[in-house]
Amino acid sequence: MIGVERRNKRITIIVLVIICLLLVTVYSREGENGVFHRIQRFSLEIISPLQKGVSKIIRPMKDGIGYFFDLFNVSEERDRLLEENRELRNRLMDKDRLEKENELLKAMINVKESRKSWDFLAADVIGSNPDNWKETIQISAGYDDGVLEYMAVLNQEGYLVGRIVVCTAHTSLVQLITDSESAIGARLQSNGEMGLIKGEGQGVVKLEIINQDAVVNQGDLVVTSGVGGTTPPGIPIGRISEISERRTDLSRGIKLEPLANLTKLEKVMVVLIPAPFEAPKKLEG
Repeated sequence: MIGVERRNKRITIIVLVIICLLLVTVYSREGENGVFHRIQRFSLEIISPLQKGVSKIIRPMKDGIGYFFDLFNVSEERDRLLEENRELRNRLMDKDRLEKENELLKAMINVKESRKSWDFLAADVIGSNPDNWKETIQISAGYDDGVLEYMAVLNQEGYLVGRIVVCTAHTSLVQLITDSESAIGARLQSNGEMGLIKGEGQGVVKLEIINQDAVVNQGDLVVTSGVGGTTPPGIPIGRISEISERRTDLSRGIKLEPLANLTKLEKVMVVLIPAPFEAPKKLEG
C-alpha cells in the first residue's frame, strides 16, 4: 500500500514538471498577443492597484517603525557621546589636578633645597574655622607625625602662614597670621628694624615697629625675627602695604599684605627643625 502511494506521488511530480516545461516553452515561443502574455498583463492590471493601495497603507507604518528605531539609535548614540564626554572631562580634571599637585611639590622641594638645615613635614589642609572671630585651618598631621604646638607653618612657596596652636594624634590646628590673637616677632629685611606682626582679623595684618623713627617704605619685605623662640628667623611674611600718619602716642599704623594666599591653601609645610623652644608669651595691647 505504501509502495503504491509513493509511486503515485512520483507520477504526479513528473506530470507537473512536464506541464511546467510545456507552459514555459509555449510562453517563450508565442508572440506578445499570445494567450499567456494576455493573461500576464491582465493579472498585472488587477494586482497593481491593490499593491499601490496596500503600499499606501503600509508605508506610514513602515516609516513610523523606522523612525522609532532611528530614534532609539540616536538615543543610544547620544548616551554614548555623553559618557565619552564625561570620561574626557574626568581625564582633564585628573590631568589638571596632577599638574597642580606636581607644581606644589616642586615648589616645596625648592623651599627644602633653600633651607637644607631645616626639616619639614608636608600636610594637607583638611578644614577651616567657620567662626568669623577665629582665623584658623586644620591640617592632616599631628603629634604622631612629630608635630608640636607653636611650630611654624609655611605655604608651598615658603611664606609664613601661621603656627600650630592645638595638636592631636593625627591633626593639628593652625592659627593664621591674620587671626586677632596672633603675634609673631618680625623685622624689616631692608634695615633690620625689629617689631611684631599682629593679626587684626578679616585678613588684616599690622606691624608694630619698636623704633618709631625707623625708615619704613611701602613694598618693604617683612620677615620673622626669631624673637620669642617659636618661629625660626628669616621666613618671609609679607610686604608693607599701608603707612598711616603718626597717632597721638606718636606710633605709626603700618599694615602689610601677606605673601601667602591664606584663602587658597591646599598643602602646607610644618617646620619640624628648628623646633620652638618656648611657648609664646602673652602680649598686651
